[in-house]
Amino acid sequence: GQVLRFALVGAAATCTHYVVALLLADHVNLYGANLVGYLAAVAISYFGHQRFSFRVAAGDISHQRQLPRFVAGSLGGLVLSYLLLALMRVWLGAPNWLSLAVAVGLVPVYAFLLNKFWVFRADGQRRQQQTTVE
Repeated sequence: GQVLRFALVGAAATCTHYVVALLLADHVNLYGANLVGYLAAVAISYFGHQRFSFRVAAGDISHQRQLPRFVAGSLGGLVLSYLLLALMRVWLGAPNWLSLAVAVGLVPVYAFLLNKFWVFRADGQRRQQQTTVE
């Protein structure tokens, strides 16, 4: 279901990041190549999750609302990964392999939940939840 679709889009975005950066790395510096690869991956991830993972209806697509939320969520995931690495390495003294495994394992869970319940939640779902609460 939805988690599998999310994982597939994530894998496609990761592969896109890698391939684009690898192709550019011989022509520009590695950091510039990585940035272009990352931006390509963000585009794949945004549209892939919006249309495929969460199947946002055409009438509920709002790039003005969803894109800033998606970018904020992506940056939040990066911050979370660094916080998890610091927690594991500095405070708990965990080895690199375990620290990275925790970060790589938990950040996608954060991203899935954030995208499902905040970034790509349809206005109709929000109105329905508000009506239910009232």
